[in-house]
Amino acid sequence: MVRAVFGAVAALSFVVSACGSSEAERFDEDVEKGGETYSEYDARRDSLDGEAGSVDGYGCTEDCSGHEAGRAWAEEHDINDPDDCGGTSWSFEEGCRSAAGDPEDEYDPVDDYGHL
Repeated sequence: MVRAVFGAVAALSFVVSACGSSEAERFDEDVEKGGETYSEYDARRDSLDGEAGSVDGYGCTEDCSGHEAGRAWAEEHDINDPDDCGGTSWSFEEGCRSAAGDPEDEYDPVDDYGHL
């Protein structure tokens, strides 16, 4: 009985650590998209004070094309889970997450992905 419980705990620990490590690596503070971390992207966007427009409550840094492309991709691929979004830019990911049903006021990669 003890062996069975220990085996189950060991197997579960392996599965959880395997899933957790890829998620942690993907959204680690050191991860860059478009040459910047999310914190750097967010600070750059905030410095524009909304002058570049917005899509679904997310401020844009240039012309909102990244947000629009992420939203279109999510709709085209029937993405319904914000955690299935990714991409090579933060704006694309925000657009995708928005289309997948993750409202801006609930999305904060710092909180969602364990950053301080």
